[in-house]
Amino acid sequence: MARRNTEIDEEKKSRSVLFLLSAVALLVTGLWAVWNDNISRRPWKIFQYEFRNLEYKRAQDAVGAESARLEADPQYEDLQKQLVAARQSLTEGETARQIADRQARLAALEKRLAVVDLDLRFVKSELEEAWYELDHAREFGQPEEPRRARIDKLEAHRVETKKQYDDLTHQKEQLESEMKELQAGVKTIEDKIADVSAERTKLEQRLEGMVVLHVGPLKMLQVPRIEQAVIEEYDRNAYNQPIARVDRCVSCHSGIDKPGFEDQANPFKTHPDRDHLLSKHPPDKFGCTPCHDGQGASVNSVAQAHGDVPFWEHPLLRGEKVQARCNKCHMDVADVDHADHIAMGQKLFENLGCTGCHLVEGLEELPKVGPYLRRIGAKVDPSWLTRWVTNPHQFRPSTKMPNFLFAPEQGTAVAAYLLQASTKESQEWLAQYPAPPGVDARNSTLVARGQQITEQIGCKGCHAFAPGEHGPRLGAGVDEAANGADTGAGLRTSKDIAPNLANIAEKTNGRWIFHWLKNPRHFSPVSRMPSLRLSDDEAAAVTSYLLTLGAPKPEPPERLAALARPETIVDGEKLVRKYGCAGCHDIPGMENESRIGVELSAFGGKSVEELFFGDRYDVPRTWDDWTLNKIRTPRVYATERIEQVMPQFDLPDEDIKELRVFLTSRNEHVVPVKYRYKPNDPAQKQIVDGERLIAKYNCSGCHQIEGKGGFIRAFYQENLSLAPPILYGEGAKVQADWLFNFLKGPVPIRPWLKLRMPTFNLSDEDTNVLVDYFTARARKDIPFVYVDTGAIAPENIAAAKQLMSPDYFNCFSCHVQGDKNPEGPPEGWAPNLAMAKHRLNPDWILQWIHDPQKLQPGTKMPSFYPGGPDDVFGGDEDRQIRAIRDYLMVLGLPEGNRAGTQVAQRPPAGR
Repeated sequence: MARRNTEIDEEKKSRSVLFLLSAVALLVTGLWAVWNDNISRRPWKIFQYEFRNLEYKRAQDAVGAESARLEADPQYEDLQKQLVAARQSLTEGETARQIADRQARLAALEKRLAVVDLDLRFVKSELEEAWYELDHAREFGQPEEPRRARIDKLEAHRVETKKQYDDLTHQKEQLESEMKELQAGVKTIEDKIADVSAERTKLEQRLEGMVVLHVGPLKMLQVPRIEQAVIEEYDRNAYNQPIARVDRCVSCHSGIDKPGFEDQANPFKTHPDRDHLLSKHPPDKFGCTPCHDGQGASVNSVAQAHGDVPFWEHPLLRGEKVQARCNKCHMDVADVDHADHIAMGQKLFENLGCTGCHLVEGLEELPKVGPYLRRIGAKVDPSWLTRWVTNPHQFRPSTKMPNFLFAPEQGTAVAAYLLQASTKESQEWLAQYPAPPGVDARNSTLVARGQQITEQIGCKGCHAFAPGEHGPRLGAGVDEAANGADTGAGLRTSKDIAPNLANIAEKTNGRWIFHWLKNPRHFSPVSRMPSLRLSDDEAAAVTSYLLTLGAPKPEPPERLAALARPETIVDGEKLVRKYGCAGCHDIPGMENESRIGVELSAFGGKSVEELFFGDRYDVPRTWDDWTLNKIRTPRVYATERIEQVMPQFDLPDEDIKELRVFLTSRNEHVVPVKYRYKPNDPAQKQIVDGERLIAKYNCSGCHQIEGKGGFIRAFYQENLSLAPPILYGEGAKVQADWLFNFLKGPVPIRPWLKLRMPTFNLSDEDTNVLVDYFTARARKDIPFVYVDTGAIAPENIAAAKQLMSPDYFNCFSCHVQGDKNPEGPPEGWAPNLAMAKHRLNPDWILQWIHDPQKLQPGTKMPSFYPGGPDDVFGGDEDRQIRAIRDYLMVLGLPEGNRAGTQVAQRPPAGR
């Protein structure tokens, strides 16, 4: 029997399930592709959508809050009641009847006006036709009279109709005016309500402006879109051609330039101190990455946008490092708001002597920060020197001198070389400056007097005198445990600007101290220590006191004997060269030594791959961690094969992080001139150079300068009038010529004070740097003003004497007048006004008399204006103030010797 064919014909097979599954898969894949391409791969859209909703919700809440405030406002409630009553009066009573009557008359009038208006339009049209027919007749020689007659008839009709129209229009305007008067009460109240609710109206308009489409109850907010800033010619390509930088950061950080979102997390947060920072750095001009770094053009992921991806050289700056770009545009970062970290980092870098080993562009010519060692043999005890070189932090933890972690024999070798190299100059100095008479550390009276002198003349503006105390410091001013780090001394501390003199007798001798106190420059021509112009007796007393602080500690004889061995000296010279001691110190025979460290001009741009971690696999592989550990423990990356010689500074982590911010700022990118802050303003460089010199000589240890410093004022809290003066606006206050001469050779301004302005023996160049600094701070030019004292009106002198007399302002009850002192204790006295003509800028005197508190907040100088006497110059206060100024310009001068003088001119070179 034949077998039946059971196979189904291909054309009759059903593939509907397969097609259904394929269609579903295609639909799902298509939807996923659209979602992935438009949403998941573009997170900025989600951020914008979330921010728009947040902003809309905030705006709704603001409207609601304002509405609630208005509802609770008695004035608003009363106005609403008045409005209801006023509107009710328009629908009831006599006023309602009058309005209805005028509305009816107005409606009838408008109907008549419409008819007349239509008639007027028609007659105008017929006139146009008639004029055309007249022109046509003229052209073809046809009779003009019938056409002219028609025009006259139509014109008469137009005039009559126009008169009717004007009369009706006037009647309408009169009725409308009457209705406005009847409704004026309502309009007045509505205007008052509008004024009271203006803020809510503004918020409602803002809320409505956020909606781009209404679909029934649904509201569509602004569609997400890329927001970007194009910073023209900010970068350079491989061919050194200027190219634009594109920043799209605000595509995610939508609230960065909008107030009210300070409490939100990123990316919705308002920029910190927005009003100040973004007003000076608008994102549409400066973008974001010039300050914050990151990959500004990328928006595909948060990691890419922030530059947290392999091989991107400028990842987002976080924390205190956000300040690392300030010095790209600002030359004077010490004066920039929110730049305290980089300013402190640069100050630490310069003053700790980092440039002695490391070349940094722009800081190549900084002076050496270490003491002058050409005569070290005449200064220190050899036993102390060996201990100091071996571990300086054991003797003085807060010293700027780093610990080179020498073995005892290495410390002895370095000391031996330094003593041998300085022998010739040390002996010459000792021959010139013999042992002083009158020094006696056992004389308690002399010691007490010496201690009193150090407390009175200003020594504590720089120095501390006991263990545990400290003077002005370079960094954060904190001490902390070493947290297990092998630092040698076991304590990380901020560094003193000047040495703590506790245990100084262990270090040196009375002979050196005495002559050093008399004039430090006789020992070290580059010393920062000024002369306090001590007499021999004063210097002997202070020396006697200092010799009671500590005592010599001789080293074992065998170690001292090693100091004279030739092989020890040779080993010491090798160590001195190897460790770059000449980078900080002036050492005989080492004048031409070069820096031993790597250049750091572009260190902030180094990638992790360029950093050597040695065998320290526990240190995270980041630039930040490498740098932090390198400064904290400089030889942390040394290996059995790779030696490292950087010394141990034992800085606290706060100071290390400040240094790290400064190092982050060092890269090869150069900001174009047009984006820098006042690039061609010479005052910027003058301020930077002046601040550097002020830091070098620690002027702010005594003086509060432009609101900073004044460490010594802490010792005068009971009577701040005895403290050094505050130098606020000094460039506007004093004459530049006087300031130059005063800095070169200080003279007492308040001679009754024990405190002394030291003599710094400044060069003319450095003195002019300081003069330029103060004038640049005050934004004053040199010279100031020419004062013709011979032309001062006699009535001005007479009026000023009257004003300054006891009957009026009684100026000389506080101020010294030449050699005449005021009554009362000296702590209540004020500066000698006889010096004003040579010292003070005449323009500044006018401002000072007018409002002393404005120029120097907190001054004891009283304000006499406004409120001057009416019986002098008829109460003309400006004239009274000018008269006092004029009198001060001649005070102390003989009447026949009042020739004009030019004040505040730049001193000649070499003066």
